[in-house]
Amino acid sequence: MLLKRVPDVMDPNPVKLGFNIAKIVLQIIDAVKDNIDTVDRRILSTVNQLHTMEEALDGWRSNNPAEEQGLELYKKTLEEEWKNLIDLQKQSLGRKIADHEGDKGRIAEIFERINQAREQLVVVTGLRVHKTVLAIQENFAKLLLEQLKASYVADHKYELEGEQRQFLRRAVCTPGTRVRILGDITRWANDTSSESQTVYWLFGLAGSGKSTIAYTIARRFEFASDADDTIVLGGNFFCSRQFEETRFANRIIRTIVYHLALRCKAFADALHDSGKLDTVHYNVRAQLESLLIGPWEKSQPADSSKSRHFLVVIDAVDEIDGQGGSEFLRDLLDVINKHRLRGLKFFATSRPDPNLVTHLESFGDKQFYRLEQVPIKEAQADITTYLNANLPDFVGRPEMEKLVAQAVGLFIYAATVVRYLAGYEPSEQKDRLDTLPLVSDSALPQTSEEETPLLDRLYCQVLSDALRSFKGVHFTHRLHILHTFLCSAERTSTTVVAKLLFPPDKNETNPAFSKTKIADKVLVSLYAVLYTENDKVLSYHKSFTDFMFNQHRAKEFWCDQAKHHSFLADCCFRVMANGLKFNIANITTSFVLDRDNSALPDAVKQNVPPVLSYSCRNWDHHVSAVASTESDVLRGTLSKFLQLRVLFWIEVMNLLGSRGLCDRMLRTACKWVTNNDLALGEDFAEAASFALYFSGSEAALSTPHLYISALATWHRDLQPCREWRSHFPRIPCFTNMLQGGMPLMTLRVESPVWGVGFSSDDRRIVSGSDDKSVRVWDASTGEMLKVLEGHTDYVRSVAFSSNDRHIVSGSNDKSVRVWDASTGEMLKVLEGHTDNVTSVAFSSDDRHVVSGSDDKSVRVRDASTGEMLKVLEGHTDNVRSVAFSSDDRRIVSGSIDKSVRVWDASTGEMLKVLEGHTDNVRSVAFSSDDRCIVSGSNNKSVRVWDASTGEMLKMLEGHTACVRSVAFSSDDRCIVSGSDNKSVRVWDASMGKMLKVLEGHTTCVRSVTFLSDDRCIVSSSMDNSVQVWDVSTGGVIAGSNDKSVHLSVVPTTQQKSLKYIRQKTEDSSGYQRHTGWLLSSEGEHYLMFVPLSASLPDSSNILTLPRSYAASVDFTSSALGPAWCNCFFS
Repeated sequence: MLLKRVPDVMDPNPVKLGFNIAKIVLQIIDAVKDNIDTVDRRILSTVNQLHTMEEALDGWRSNNPAEEQGLELYKKTLEEEWKNLIDLQKQSLGRKIADHEGDKGRIAEIFERINQAREQLVVVTGLRVHKTVLAIQENFAKLLLEQLKASYVADHKYELEGEQRQFLRRAVCTPGTRVRILGDITRWANDTSSESQTVYWLFGLAGSGKSTIAYTIARRFEFASDADDTIVLGGNFFCSRQFEETRFANRIIRTIVYHLALRCKAFADALHDSGKLDTVHYNVRAQLESLLIGPWEKSQPADSSKSRHFLVVIDAVDEIDGQGGSEFLRDLLDVINKHRLRGLKFFATSRPDPNLVTHLESFGDKQFYRLEQVPIKEAQADITTYLNANLPDFVGRPEMEKLVAQAVGLFIYAATVVRYLAGYEPSEQKDRLDTLPLVSDSALPQTSEEETPLLDRLYCQVLSDALRSFKGVHFTHRLHILHTFLCSAERTSTTVVAKLLFPPDKNETNPAFSKTKIADKVLVSLYAVLYTENDKVLSYHKSFTDFMFNQHRAKEFWCDQAKHHSFLADCCFRVMANGLKFNIANITTSFVLDRDNSALPDAVKQNVPPVLSYSCRNWDHHVSAVASTESDVLRGTLSKFLQLRVLFWIEVMNLLGSRGLCDRMLRTACKWVTNNDLALGEDFAEAASFALYFSGSEAALSTPHLYISALATWHRDLQPCREWRSHFPRIPCFTNMLQGGMPLMTLRVESPVWGVGFSSDDRRIVSGSDDKSVRVWDASTGEMLKVLEGHTDYVRSVAFSSNDRHIVSGSNDKSVRVWDASTGEMLKVLEGHTDNVTSVAFSSDDRHVVSGSDDKSVRVRDASTGEMLKVLEGHTDNVRSVAFSSDDRRIVSGSIDKSVRVWDASTGEMLKVLEGHTDNVRSVAFSSDDRCIVSGSNNKSVRVWDASTGEMLKMLEGHTACVRSVAFSSDDRCIVSGSDNKSVRVWDASMGKMLKVLEGHTTCVRSVTFLSDDRCIVSSSMDNSVQVWDVSTGGVIAGSNDKSVHLSVVPTTQQKSLKYIRQKTEDSSGYQRHTGWLLSSEGEHYLMFVPLSASLPDSSNILTLPRSYAASVDFTSSALGPAWCNCFFS
């Protein structure tokens, strides 16, 4: 009936064409009546959506080219599908539609394509959202977009393109598949009775089709056009690790709230009236309470029969970073359990992660289903439908029966087979099917991630077909290529892989003999499991890499990761040995900064090929995967690399914009070699410190100044630096007489710094200062990463959580604030103190925050909710320092009342009062084993106490002024202290002996702490500086300064004709400071960068060195400017 009516509907107007098609289908649906099944409902759904489009487009006009193009595409799709209906009509003339399920399926596919075109038009024009947003105040709609910061990519309607489409491959279930489970979910969603569970959780193994089911459900309820629907899609979030905005839990609720506000005006109004949009920066639990639960409950009518019902879909919760998925589920279930959310239902999917399952099983108001429990016959029926749709030539044939039996209901198996046969003619596909291994009748689908016999057989077959014709070295070469695709530090191209693995033949220029062709053919032959996107090789599914890394499963194709990483490390160093050289980019002058050299980007691209770039940036990834006891060859390679080539490597890393990785990579090599070669390990540590010195200074802005400035001013003359300098006789001769050496980086702060802290991975520094800001810095480059603003007075104390996800800060504004360390968003404002907050700290499990205040109290709060748990009272004056013990059972505090007090963290009971200081106690800390406490006081002393008995064990004397900060090293062997006498001191904790005096600050030191590996100390001062010191040498590794000038240059008598000026910059207050750059007298050329670490006069006419000055530079034999290349001799 439908097909007979098709010719009457043709109309050039896309609105009328779609509407006429819709009318015809409604007539046929009415004729079929009781025979309506899943396919008919899909057709009916599309028909109702076409009605919606007809109403929305009626009278619509646009001058927007993108919208006009979208409408044209929609019209073209309607015309093409109309022609397809014509073709079906001709084929089916004289037949009843109810007798032809095949025709019905094809009609359903036609309408699915129409629906996709409609959705694309909706995305382009915003028609669906447009009318809803008009019902919301215009300003509030804008506020939603700006403040909720919803994720567009996480929305199921987001149009994935290119690489995104390859990564996520969102698609609906093949018509006729997953009928029972989809029906089960649909019935649950539409059951709005009070007995129906609020949560439906779908568990399934990787590749079992969870996301496809979730996508199908989201599309099914987007408009809820089915006659039986009682619920519509209220919001959705499709998690994925592939995108930044879809892998963090704190994006989920605000995205769902955004969707819900656009669909429900009452909720939008309640959200607006709540005034809680600022909680978008808080943690998940706070967002749930403030953004979702509160406004939703207020938006519900008193008469429950008038409530609208909304479905929330959350897919792949296990894809959330770290433990975020488990924590999100816990928070979601807790809130649902606390509030009976009338009108809201939640459908979610995930892998059967034990943490997720445990949370869910303990929750009563839920329904869940495991895809592994689908009956085998039902699973086989779904696989049959799927394969029939994708391999139509084999419908009803014995090969299809065999394939269905082989899959045993496993969708990932079927999908891999479909790709395995793609591109072949039916006769060839038949031959390939005949080669698939047999499975016994007793075989069952796997029940865990590890048990994969079916996939193993299929993957072995795919590999055998691709590689079995090759023997000996030819087989080995191809296997190495495959293993490199899987083991590379980053997804890369076949060209890079080939050039990495196979040394080039310098005598062969014919591209036909390139090994890249072999890598290309390996990729092509493995198209069933690998694909390429944007010239990068990727695997379709994680199950293949799991298979390849398991010796028992992969057999002769197994990738021994440790062995292959060792091989790849050697390859990287071979590529660097052949490719690295001095001035690789042929920079013509040292007088300009890299950013001002317009020819430099092309020169880098030409002279640093992708394989050299990969090797330079990733050799440490491969080294770290090798056991240090198993490769003497690699150890020798590393030793040669350190002799001189490491400098050329730092040069390339700077040109690639990756200089911040140098210190970490060299530290990786240091750890790797130290167990077997202590001297080589020390040399790598020295090289790492030098790399940090360069990368953290402004010398890195001009690559030639790696040699002219950084190497010239490096303050130590140890190996390997002594060897490097022997090759650079014409760099400036720099003399430094300042104790402690030269700073490696400058972190610019415009006001005094009160507190500092390191992240546990030593990659970031946090500081708090008088300008009311909290700042986060890259510890390798000195780059400021974030400014966290919100405090309204001095920030006195800052600290990272132990998992580095959060930062806590305390301020003179009487508040404690918790921040997201990655995004900089303020998560919580903890109020309660009635005076300045002077000290804050996280417990080691990050669940609690302790704070001390000038209101004489110590307070303990829940870090996630902000709830006040305990108020510890007993001090009789301002509390200046607080800390948790490492087991979180005790808290120590120090006060102006001259006492140190120890408290029970769970009960709040005061356990000990440690007395002995004769003046204010400024700082306290536990040792890592919790056996000792260290304290610093205005009486100029540092004291060590027995934490159990309260007995004073040691008094460390040497400071000549107030001691403001103290800390233990992580191994408890050393103590560091900072004082008003401008010095940082390092002590032997057991003997009480002073080991080092670190001088360089120009006023009182406010805060000191060790890095986690104890190799560095970070200090902050009222001189507006943050400095990082090398513990082993006492040299300054990093420093910040804004208003105090540390270093100038005095020319020698031989160079008194050299005219230079010192570059200055102006801060926000108008104060001028020196940058460290020496410019030519005209101010046009950058001569040299000299770190700011000693005060010297500006005048270039002063020829003597006063006692207060500490450095000089001799340019007598220097090769600068266009002659800079002459500074090097091999």
